[in-house]
Amino acid sequence: MTLPEHGAGKTVRCACGAALLLWAQAASAAPATHVVTDMRGNAVTVPETIERLAEQFPAHTITDIMLGMGDKLVAIPRNVKTIPLLQKVYPGITAVPETFRNGGTVNIEDLLSRRPDVVSMLGGTVSDTPFKTAGIPAVVMTFASLEQLPKSITLAGDVYGGDAKVKAAAFVAYFNGKLAAIQARLADLPDAQRPSVVHISSFPPLVIDGGTSLIDNWIKQAGGRDAAHDVSGVHVGITMEQLLTWDPDVLIVETPGGDQGLAAGSGQSVLKALSETAGWQQLRAVRTKRVFMNPQGLYPWDRYGPEEALQIQWAAKTLHPDKFADLDIRAEAKRFYQTFFGYALSDADLRQMFQE
Repeated sequence: MTLPEHGAGKTVRCACGAALLLWAQAASAAPATHVVTDMRGNAVTVPETIERLAEQFPAHTITDIMLGMGDKLVAIPRNVKTIPLLQKVYPGITAVPETFRNGGTVNIEDLLSRRPDVVSMLGGTVSDTPFKTAGIPAVVMTFASLEQLPKSITLAGDVYGGDAKVKAAAFVAYFNGKLAAIQARLADLPDAQRPSVVHISSFPPLVIDGGTSLIDNWIKQAGGRDAAHDVSGVHVGITMEQLLTWDPDVLIVETPGGDQGLAAGSGQSVLKALSETAGWQQLRAVRTKRVFMNPQGLYPWDRYGPEEALQIQWAAKTLHPDKFADLDIRAEAKRFYQTFFGYALSDADLRQMFQE
């Protein structure tokens, strides 16, 4: 492009056309982005299209798979892939690198080599500074209560986009409906009819989950009283003497697996070890045969994944079988996994799930 040179009758070359062309090319090459607000309340700019996903939080791996992101996982935490049903539902999990270690630690150079578009991050006090420094968007999508679960799943759908948003909306509708139905059925239940419960997460040593936790939350929502409510946090070591002092009406024992570094699906071995421990047979729950193995599907149902939608139903029926006599939890589980994971549970799957 040329223009007359002022006052000289000459022409000079203008670079503005070339500059505009270069700007347009750069703009078209830059990936489209949008801003999401994560579960910490932070605004995070993420690409419109996520092709490569790094997952720092073990339980959220199941949300990723539910929302169709399994084939886009390039990094996951340790031990998640040990769970037998997860390997059946999504066999590709065995090939995903276990880049994140205990507590979410990671070698940033290794993570960068996997070129993630976004990191799904642990919540709590874990810092996003390493990811920010490396220029990788990091979004906290974890939840701490049943009430936060729909927001968490909706957020994941917004981050991943496309079909993930549709699947997230379908899950939220299902979860909200089931939780509302349980709350309505238990609304007038007097405290005297709410059994005391202790949730044992592992043994040995004896480790339980206490108040201010998701476990405490679903116990109460299912019509129970958390005997360990005054013990702050999760994975808290206690003595058998303390358990005998609480002497709960119901004991729920978690099936190992997921992020615990324990052999998945070995819940009965934990129960056997407990049964041989001094004082165990004196517990009210043991004497009245109200000790239950918590189901494990793609992940332990009781911990921070979309299977909480089944956990709350199982817990409500376990604590109040008379009030939920119409609930067939095995049939419900079959519908759930078929609907949200496209997987038909076999009878063998169900036996393993319920530790039978």
